[in-house]
Amino acid sequence: MNLEFIELDLDWPSELSIFDLKNYILSRLIEYGEPLRWAITSVTTHSEKKIQIISLEVVLIINQDKGKVNNTELN
Repeated sequence: MNLEFIELDLDWPSELSIFDLKNYILSRLIEYGEPLRWAITSVTTHSEKKIQIISLEVVLIINQDKGKVNNTELN
């Protein structure tokens, strides 16, 4: 297992409420590895496109044996 640091920008869909944001972020991060720690570092609004971009800094646990983490390992 290794730790990896990434910076990532995600679209925040307009129909997604602030209360569902954490689960949305975690579901997107699991595509890269198991999130150990993460933080939202900025939110940018693009009014002409009516979208918001969330910038994240993430520390991931990368399992070298499996290549990807099993979703059931994340609480």
